[in-house]
Amino acid sequence: EGALLVALLAVMVTLAFAQVVLRHFGAGLLWGETVLKHLVLWTGFLGAALAAKSEKHFAWEAAHLGASERLKPRLRLLSSLAGAAVCALLLRASWTYFLDDRASGSVLMTIGSVSVPSYLAAAALPAGFALVLIHLLFKAADAAAS
Repeated sequence: EGALLVALLAVMVTLAFAQVVLRHFGAGLLWGETVLKHLVLWTGFLGAALAAKSEKHFAWEAAHLGASERLKPRLRLLSSLAGAAVCALLLRASWTYFLDDRASGSVLMTIGSVSVPSYLAAAALPAGFALVLIHLLFKAADAAAS
C-alpha cells in the first residue's frame, strides 16, 4: 500500500507539472484534470487504509490516553469495531453506486479512440472502503486477543 501510494503521488505530481508546462505553451492534456481528480480519490483511500493500519485513523486515541492499561484494549476494540461498522455501511452504499454506474454505461473520458468507462473511477469507493474495513477488522481482532 505504501509503495502504491508513493507511485500514485509521483504520477500525480508529474501529470500536474506536465499540465502546467503544456498550458504555458498553449496546449494541455484534455484528460489530465479528470485523471488527477480521480487519482486524488485513490490516494485518499490508500492514505486512509495506511492510517487505519497504524491506528491513526480517528481521534479516538484521545479517549484512551488517560485510560488505565486494563481499559485500553477494550477501547481499541470499541474504536476498531465502530470504524469497521461505519466502513461496512459505506462499502455497501458505494458498491450499489458502483453497480449503478457500471449499468449506466457512461463514459468518464475519451483519450484518442479509447473510451474510459466511468465505473473504473467509481471502483475507488468500494475498493477503498473495503481496504479500510479489512485493516479495522484486523485491528479489532488484535485488540480482542489482548
